[in-house]
Amino acid sequence: MPQDVKNLHITSYLRGVFDGAGLISDDENYSLAFPMELKSVFDAVHFNITREGEKLLIQKALDFGLYIYENMDFVKSLYDEEKLIALCEKDSALSKQILVLMQDFIETKYYAMAPESIAASPKTLLTYIKGLDACKKCYIDLVRMGIDQEDARYILPHGTQTRIVMTMNVRSLYNFFNLRCCERAQTEIRQLANLMLAEVKKIAPGLFETAGAPCEALGYCPEGDMGCGKYPPYHG
Repeated sequence: MPQDVKNLHITSYLRGVFDGAGLISDDENYSLAFPMELKSVFDAVHFNITREGEKLLIQKALDFGLYIYENMDFVKSLYDEEKLIALCEKDSALSKQILVLMQDFIETKYYAMAPESIAASPKTLLTYIKGLDACKKCYIDLVRMGIDQEDARYILPHGTQTRIVMTMNVRSLYNFFNLRCCERAQTEIRQLANLMLAEVKKIAPGLFETAGAPCEALGYCPEGDMGCGKYPPYHG
């Protein structure tokens, strides 16, 4: 019980209570159930608690979920991964918030990013975080062994962010937009290309009026049957 724990951190304590004693109901309007013996624990926090028989219930536990996971280290903190995933599967609003927390954690701790397909669910993102952490530990170990950083960074994941400066003329920009604004381009480079296109259109709208994915100017998709479906395919 709380009174028996020295230096109690209530958020971590409640996460442990949920992991050890909390149950998630199977119904669509789910609730979290806890033993009545924990009433004094929940009396100290401000959640909408109801009583049903010998159980304490929290209905639609978005606030509770954010409270126990919001400032968590997804690698070092103690938590039941399966419980977190199960709760996110029950509550799409909570899942969206947890995904944002995870991506902020990835960017802050590993200076990396996750592709859209991996960032779509807490389960895949947690696996990605484990891989990032393993790579970071190996990188640090290699540097401590005397390996130059430029060689040690070979172990870092492909998703590690970098900063570059480059120059491109109008013809090169047209070619870049033609290739990278297309829906078939990889997600991050497509996002960058669209952001760049928006900026150059502000500066020189006449020059870049027809720049972008080729289908926008042609009215058909030159990728044939491999297109995204926005425009009819060209079969030449």
